[in-house]
Amino acid sequence: MEIFPQTSGAGRRLTFACALGLSLSCLVPIESSAETAGRAFQQMLQLNLQALQKATPFQNNSGQMPPPSQYAGPFFQLNHAWPTSPPSKMTNAPWQVAIGNKPITVANAATYTAAVKKAVTENGRSLIMNYDQWDAAKAGWYNEPWLGSLREPIHGAYTAGQFGPGIFPNTGLDATFRTTVVTYYDERAAYSLNKVWGKTAMTPTISTDAFQFDEGSIIVKAAIFYSTDPKKETNWWTAMQGAQPWRLFTPVAQQQDNPQPSPQLWTGYVAQFDIIVKDSQSAPQTGWVFTTLVYDSSAPGDVWDKMVPLGAQWGNDPQAGGNPALMTENWINPQAPTYSTQTLGWGGRLSGPNDGATNPIAVNGKTFDNAPNSSCMSCHSTSQWDPKQNKMVTFLLPSYPPQPGERAPFEECGNDGKPAPGGNYICSPAPGSAEWMKWFQNRLGTVPMDAGSIATDFDEVFSFKSLPLWYAATATNQQNAPVMLMRPSMATPFNQYTGAPLPKPDVSK
Repeated sequence: MEIFPQTSGAGRRLTFACALGLSLSCLVPIESSAETAGRAFQQMLQLNLQALQKATPFQNNSGQMPPPSQYAGPFFQLNHAWPTSPPSKMTNAPWQVAIGNKPITVANAATYTAAVKKAVTENGRSLIMNYDQWDAAKAGWYNEPWLGSLREPIHGAYTAGQFGPGIFPNTGLDATFRTTVVTYYDERAAYSLNKVWGKTAMTPTISTDAFQFDEGSIIVKAAIFYSTDPKKETNWWTAMQGAQPWRLFTPVAQQQDNPQPSPQLWTGYVAQFDIIVKDSQSAPQTGWVFTTLVYDSSAPGDVWDKMVPLGAQWGNDPQAGGNPALMTENWINPQAPTYSTQTLGWGGRLSGPNDGATNPIAVNGKTFDNAPNSSCMSCHSTSQWDPKQNKMVTFLLPSYPPQPGERAPFEECGNDGKPAPGGNYICSPAPGSAEWMKWFQNRLGTVPMDAGSIATDFDEVFSFKSLPLWYAATATNQQNAPVMLMRPSMATPFNQYTGAPLPKPDVSK
């Protein structure tokens, strides 16, 4: 019996060079030897570490700016004037009232999600559709520190994943595309940024209490998709017809003789919008409700109206295993556009097309490409920080710890499914096994996954982005540099959103 429907074939696998510049951009596939790619990566590693060591907590971007002759629009301004006083207690939040102040269920999740979207509609529509007039400070939305060295300058977005036609079959996708994301915290949520980072963000308060978000906190994240084909800046996916275009200043395509191409003005589409809410009343098992909106070209109304629910998740459904029929903490919109349902996580758990919940894994000597091995909540339930080791001790996805000599955050397996440093697969526990289920338990945001770590209340930006980048900039010992920089010998590129190897590329075209 096969564990997953997507099994790896015996076909040729492309090698990649992932050269990380100041914007940490993964590059498109090229034919290259592992040795050549490893050298290119090593060179970029040194440049990147130097850039991170010089980083400051409140810089707006990587320093790479479009020429004024090419771009005269607004630029991202980091809003770090976080509230210094705790917010008033929230009761009868609109999303709670919408479901009768009762727990969220599969039956009422659509109503809850609609209420959450309505609560952020004014600012969400302004951010996405009228960016030339967007002012985060006036709108009362805030940003996290230390990510400036990763941000492109126009929207403050940083690289996430990369996907191709093989991940989205029969959807009209005609290019490999890259994704970038930008996150905003509302006033309630931003109070926790102040508790952790203070005025300077140089000496974070790493404690359970500091990381806890107040009830009613909202965090949103916009994901922008853009083609890596220099001949297809627009009209490369029918699913994105009519989507909101955002201008980005970012590297687009790799050249054989230039592993770090210069950024250029390029068009992306706002394709996904995540809204997560701290709501212990509605979701007592975890304290959070995750909702995801995706672009649907067939929906009526303006661009914001066309951002429709993909689904909601408020727990990991440990009792259900991989059986979607047994899930009680996950709802997927049956009317969601087809492309958005092709990257759902294990057992059909919520995960958007940006989220990297399907990955190349090896189980008991067999390899599986694009295997569903995660979800929104299972990934975020790993949010923790070990203050003694200054890192996350458990990787975001089901895996084994790296072996001595490996610099990846997980044990790597080769094409034969056996452990091999530099391999293209994550060595993974068997789906549904006790080891695997470590990632699919319900915990409150005060409870870390591992003893000795401090839970960061489901906020992966704290644990996987801003704290590692803070440490890279302020510590003299760089052995615990961010996971994106920990793979100098690797030719295989990886998803900078999850740190996992990129799924096997489609080579049929």
